[in-house]
Amino acid sequence: MRSKNDKVTATKMELLDCARQDNLTAQKVEVGIIFQEMLDTATAAAYLAKNKVPIATALRVLTGSRRKKSDAGN
Repeated sequence: MRSKNDKVTATKMELLDCARQDNLTAQKVEVGIIFQEMLDTATAAAYLAKNKVPIATALRVLTGSRRKKSDAGN
């Protein structure tokens, strides 16, 4: 039998899993950007697709329609 505390802990774990996935996706996107800069867009796109980065995210990143960190404060 589960207690109330077990239910809350399970919910927290689900949130942690979600955050972990977002962080992992962010890291994959960063690698994709590096591949694009060092190699080419096709290689970066292949890497992102192979690593299951959502197509909308990959397109936004690889086409340059993302906000750059240095532009965020302006």
